[in-house]
Amino acid sequence: MIRRLEEVAEGRLGAFILFLLALAVYAVRAVGWPLAGGRDLDEYLYDYVQFLDWHPLLPWSMLFRTPVPGIVDGAALDVAGGFFAEPLMAVLYAGSVVAWAVAARAFSARAAVLVAAALLVYPAYGLMFHEVSSEPIFAAAFSLWALLVVRATRSPSPARFALVGAGVALLALIRPGNAVLLGFVLFPFVLGGDRRERVTRAGAFLLAGLLPLVAWAVLNGVRFGDYALARGGNAVIPFYRAFITDKIVSPENGPASRRLGEAVRTHLVTRNPYKSYGVTVGEVFRSGSFRIHEDLYLLSDHVFGWDTNYSVLRKAGIEAVRKHPGAYASGVLETIWQQLSKSYFRSLPAQQEAARAPPVVDVKGTELPRPTEDQPIPAGQSVWISRPDNCIRDVWTSATEHHFTFCKRGYKRRFNEIKRDLGSLFGNLPTRTGNAELALRLNQASRWYPRLILWIALGLIALALRRPSGTRTLVAIALTAFVVILLNALGLFADPRFALPVAPAFILFGSCALLGRR
Repeated sequence: MIRRLEEVAEGRLGAFILFLLALAVYAVRAVGWPLAGGRDLDEYLYDYVQFLDWHPLLPWSMLFRTPVPGIVDGAALDVAGGFFAEPLMAVLYAGSVVAWAVAARAFSARAAVLVAAALLVYPAYGLMFHEVSSEPIFAAAFSLWALLVVRATRSPSPARFALVGAGVALLALIRPGNAVLLGFVLFPFVLGGDRRERVTRAGAFLLAGLLPLVAWAVLNGVRFGDYALARGGNAVIPFYRAFITDKIVSPENGPASRRLGEAVRTHLVTRNPYKSYGVTVGEVFRSGSFRIHEDLYLLSDHVFGWDTNYSVLRKAGIEAVRKHPGAYASGVLETIWQQLSKSYFRSLPAQQEAARAPPVVDVKGTELPRPTEDQPIPAGQSVWISRPDNCIRDVWTSATEHHFTFCKRGYKRRFNEIKRDLGSLFGNLPTRTGNAELALRLNQASRWYPRLILWIALGLIALALRRPSGTRTLVAIALTAFVVILLNALGLFADPRFALPVAPAFILFGSCALLGRR
């Protein structure tokens, strides 16, 4: 039986059968997991709705993100009323499974069978493709990039390494932080060939990787005056993590932190909803609130200026790390461990409903709705309205009521058009209710699936004992996936969705180290 599977896996028929099987697996899971809006989908859709506007009303989302997720997600929900959104995600899922299996086939047919089977039964990896966001696009693109790396390694040439570089550009246009993978330019130097050949391959990789990213940065500069791949990325690492996860940002940490603390004291806690909920400056910094963090971005644009590009937040984050290096380092290591040792589940409908009915909270004798998700303030943050001229503002008139104001009447009309378009796109998501019993069983299966750390351990042990061929390629792809996880851990909290797009790299590593040809 195994031999027959290996024979099928070695040909194109095997890839075609695997693609159909993956589509069937997706269809079954879709009964329990209907397609839903994923992380930050609203920001990607703001990008899509305004993509062809040379002077967009709401440029923040367009500059803070790179364009591919917005285009793909927006078009999926727009064309034919979103009819093709779920089939598209199914194709991305099936294509990624096939790409990883074909990459494994370069090491052995038996390894390809194991990788294919492991991905088909991996519920958490499949779940990503039932959410419209950047994760499924990133996962599919990373699988293609890994396949390009394997093929470039088996038969090195400048053209093939140029394709690998173009793959890195695509990954960075999906998530700007992936630009760090340009460091893969060192990999051609560990392969065979004389010095000139290796330099040529590395040059082809770097040129193909840089040109699209530089072109996008120039376009941002021409349209918005920001010559950058994405605006604000310098503030994510380490401020986001230092503020939300480690809670080590404090006005006492240094001069930039004091400037931030003064801005919070003068411009933030003096207005609603902070004022009504009695939130103090100290509580702002101790809270680790992601809602307050979003307000800090808007505060920076209003108080320090759009052109500062969140430099005060970045410096405050650096000061926090310098003041508390142990807390930051241990937090990063803990996040990496959680990313490699935890799985991902979708909350059941009953749990989601229960979370929508918060009780009240007493604030100095006044009863107010208790903010959801254990946050110090209610939801309603709106950093996406930020503009260089601060022409759109979100005015809170009480603890819970707020509205937008505009310095030009035409802005309000365009703003309403964008909101209608956004609502229409969200309305194109499937409205069916998932099968709760199947969703529960899928979550249970995810709980028992081998964690990524086990695949890594398996690979390391197998490499030491078996010494399979292609070790350098396996290690390079696994290290690249680890760099992605490390980069996220340096700036963000633990969330399996940050690790799952690259998770198959560790399955490839373990499977091919164990079953690859020696």
